[in-house]
Amino acid sequence: MNLDTAPTIRELVADSGAAPGPPPSRRTRGRTERRDRMFDAAVELFVEQGFDETSMDDIAERAGLARTTVFNHFPRKMAFLEEWTLRRRQQAAQSFKDSDRTRQPARTLLASYFRALAEVNVATRVETTAIMPMGVRQTDILLDHPLSRDLAELLTDAEATLAPSATPQQVGRLLALGYFSAVMRWVAVDPEPFDLASELEAVLDTVLDGALAAGAPPD
Repeated sequence: MNLDTAPTIRELVADSGAAPGPPPSRRTRGRTERRDRMFDAAVELFVEQGFDETSMDDIAERAGLARTTVFNHFPRKMAFLEEWTLRRRQQAAQSFKDSDRTRQPARTLLASYFRALAEVNVATRVETTAIMPMGVRQTDILLDHPLSRDLAELLTDAEATLAPSATPQQVGRLLALGYFSAVMRWVAVDPEPFDLASELEAVLDTVLDGALAAGAPPD
């Protein structure tokens, strides 16, 4: 996933709170409608038969569009996973639409984003179960990920005071890895083995406060 082209959390929040502009043209509406049809068809097929087993021809057929039209919007199958990730981040960014991020503590911002992401996952658990494992395997979450950057930017916006050895980028990566680990464990068992929102809150507390109890003797 290319961080250079993925929108930042600041851009997603700005878009969610922007005043409505003039109505889109008929051509733009048609292009958006076709893109949504392709995306919805791809997600349905990934859930039904798996990512590897789904071809671009399958997606075109399900969407009722020409194969070349699909490739014009999504040049490769991985682009559907990137779009899936983006749309979920867009949904979660709505939680900041009417708030001033610079006036809220870092923990409040991060907790709000994690809660919003948990709500998206819970509302689409079947879809998440089918697609998240493939998304984790196909993206470079161990190196970097848009979610890592989102979390780092929220820390920066809150002007959080970090320990001398910590940076927003480092904390963002740790939290993102904790997020993906929690979601992967949450979808691995049916029915869900724990409350996802509570687990993400625990991840946040552990990273921000540390794992050792206050006053515990050093090893």
